[in-house]
Amino acid sequence: MNVYHIETRNQFNTVLASLHEHVFSCSYGLGTKLSWNEQYLIESLSDSTIYMAYYTIAHLLQARDSFNGKQLGPANIHPSQLANEVWDYILFPEKSYSLSSTDISHSTLDHLRNEFQYWYPINLHSSEKDLTSNHLIYSLCNHTVIWPNHPEY
Repeated sequence: MNVYHIETRNQFNTVLASLHEHVFSCSYGLGTKLSWNEQYLIESLSDSTIYMAYYTIAHLLQARDSFNGKQLGPANIHPSQLANEVWDYILFPEKSYSLSSTDISHSTLDHLRNEFQYWYPINLHSSEKDLTSNHLIYSLCNHTVIWPNHPEY
């Protein structure tokens, strides 16, 4: 990762050393419950650092000008069809197509996966320096944990 100012790199290092596990989870406050251990929450700021991954395929899942979910998008996928295995296939390049939990066609899922892989890699992130100690460091940590073999994400 290229950081163009030494002050920013130093701030990243300082904040990372002080956060420990807090970047990922906590047992109180706002956040999303971990599916495998509901006593823990994905810290709400962590939760907000990967939502943009959805934007890479939203135009295929949601009908244009329909934000209430009543009309299907061009991929003709109902939200109930989006099982965890479907998301895993779309978002993780190492996952193979062996989905018994969905009736979505292989070609449709490949199209969604290709859209994600084309649009999501983050090759430039510009931000206000005030976000270095919170949003940016959380984003780096979460992307590293979620996609450990894909530094382009």
